[in-house]
Amino acid sequence: MSFTSSFEGTRWPDVHAAAACSFLGGTAMFTADFALILHLQTTGLGGAAVATLIICATLPLVLLAPLTGRMADRFDSRALMAGGGLLQAAAITGMVLTDHLPALLGLVILNAGGTALLVPTITALIPVIATDADLPRAIAMVQTGSLIGMAAGPATAGFIVAAHGTDTALAVAACGALLRAVLCTDIRTRRGGIRRETATAQDTERPTWRLRGDRLLTTMVIGLGSVIACLCAVNVLEVFLVREVYGASESTYGLVNASWTAGMAVGAWVAAAVIGRIGPGRDPLLAWMLMGCLTMTGAVCIAFGMPLPFVGMLVPLYLIGGVLNAVQNSTMQVSVARRVPERFRGRAGAKVNGVINGATLIGFVLGGVLSSFLPTRTAFIVIGLATIAIVVCCIPMVRRGTREEPAETQAAPARELVAA
Repeated sequence: MSFTSSFEGTRWPDVHAAAACSFLGGTAMFTADFALILHLQTTGLGGAAVATLIICATLPLVLLAPLTGRMADRFDSRALMAGGGLLQAAAITGMVLTDHLPALLGLVILNAGGTALLVPTITALIPVIATDADLPRAIAMVQTGSLIGMAAGPATAGFIVAAHGTDTALAVAACGALLRAVLCTDIRTRRGGIRRETATAQDTERPTWRLRGDRLLTTMVIGLGSVIACLCAVNVLEVFLVREVYGASESTYGLVNASWTAGMAVGAWVAAAVIGRIGPGRDPLLAWMLMGCLTMTGAVCIAFGMPLPFVGMLVPLYLIGGVLNAVQNSTMQVSVARRVPERFRGRAGAKVNGVINGATLIGFVLGGVLSSFLPTRTAFIVIGLATIAIVVCCIPMVRRGTREEPAETQAAPARELVAA
């Protein structure tokens, strides 16, 4: 029987389970997708088929954002996470049973749909599990789980495909997705799926929420989305920088590329320590911190384009870039948790993720265009300057948004949860 209650303190076992679910979801999705990429390359279908598969794996995260956000706010979080895991497991299992490209692409879309359902649900659930003081640490833990899963997926696919073939890699990915569905049921904290008979005071005063109604948050989303597009263009160009400009080996390229993810894992905890000192009611400081990180990211991109003595010097730059990227993500998540009413957080998280994933697609196209028209180092400098220009354009909007903030922003309304 479900009931509504309040609680004191953070439920860390639920945070750990949510982090494990994020890890398993990311590992399952990326293991399956990269196993299929290797399969398409081996069978000689070419770059067009690989590019189409990558688009099919990303597009649902953009197009389904409005729907999955509403579902995260309306339906029981445990049922949504478990259902998304089962959908992911079924889609990956179907990949083992067919070799037809159209069918595989459809199953990739379903696989991404399971992830699209998980992300806004967990994003909205974490502020309910954790107290305001522990929220940055909880977000860092879940973000770390997701990052490790994203990094482990391609490596897992490569090792298993090389040793046992594509079908075995897909079977392992399906087991991971199924385990995620089971683990979701261990999260005791729940939200959604129950009609509240009484509205909170904030809901009464502001019955609807729209992103464009919050100037400060809108500016943060625009700035972060634009810079993510630039970073994804960097992802396209980095292989040319490492392999052609510096003449490095494939293993060196893998090491340099992994440095960014390692930096993000460290940066998530750096962000937790810094943001933990910026309490509720000081949201403009979070906006300025985001703008500072975006500016430094532009400087790192410019440094990529400088004539460095040897390729190993890219590793510390990638580590710094990863730390900045993680701080940006954590700042955005904490801002959404603090500024958005609880019953709209699923939609807000889905909207932000939709913008970022849409920027990812734009960045891939931008990187391809720049690689065709500009030398690699010049393209990095152009991207870095564009990033800094984006921040310069956002600063006046941040100032206006800051002036519109009350002297002391009211703390978020008391959280409610449904425990079973």
